[in-house]
Amino acid sequence: MGCRAVYTPFELRYGVALMDARLVALYHRHVAAAYDQQLRLGDFLDREAAGAALHYQVSTATLSFGPAVKFRALDLGSHSTIDNSWLWGWCGTQLNLAHSAELRRGARDLAARTGVAAFTAAQAFDVGPVLGDDLGRIVAHVFGIVASAELGFQGYYTVPYRSGRSTVLLRDDRLKAAEPDPVARVATIFPQVLTGFPILDHRAALLGYLAHYGVAPTVEGRAVVAAERGTEALRAEFDDLNRLTNLTGTVQGTG
Repeated sequence: MGCRAVYTPFELRYGVALMDARLVALYHRHVAAAYDQQLRLGDFLDREAAGAALHYQVSTATLSFGPAVKFRALDLGSHSTIDNSWLWGWCGTQLNLAHSAELRRGARDLAARTGVAAFTAAQAFDVGPVLGDDLGRIVAHVFGIVASAELGFQGYYTVPYRSGRSTVLLRDDRLKAAEPDPVARVATIFPQVLTGFPILDHRAALLGYLAHYGVAPTVEGRAVVAAERGTEALRAEFDDLNRLTNLTGTVQGTG
């Protein structure tokens, strides 16, 4: 893509690290919906390919779980734990792959649209100054979360290798799902999101999750309120650092 990334990090008021504000905001917008989609993916694999070994073929962009389940899966990039660096898939491959070109174009457009310079990096880069300590440790998930949502994929998967993890984006209609009770699902899943991923801004993550399901909440001071069928179904309260202090709502049964 022709140029190195240029970052403008800033000190978050949470006092955790220097990082790219726009990228962190995109992560918070999409993280809860992505966690939701990962749960659905896990349920699908448990039904269709329980215990099957995974295999990823870069040249065909195919992620397989045994002989029963195959996904079209585009190579987004990889995180090396040796030097805590990230390399985009279209920079590292020596193959002339159509899906690499597709993602390269998508990343270029995403960088222009969002102002996130990391998407223009033409070589491996240190994720520390971009994402900070907490998010930097899960960079394979962070870029999977943001890219899958912003580029219109149905999810992502991280594939382990000897010195890190690669991230692939999944495109498969089997992973689409209609949700009859979106607010109830949000009330059920959101507490799991807060324990499943590092979340610096709980309020932004909840608002992004509700927006994913097309729910327009009401803001009452530090509270976010969402209704379903004309009745209050979720109330979330936050402190002055946007951390969740209380969540009440209708939750889905497990049976």
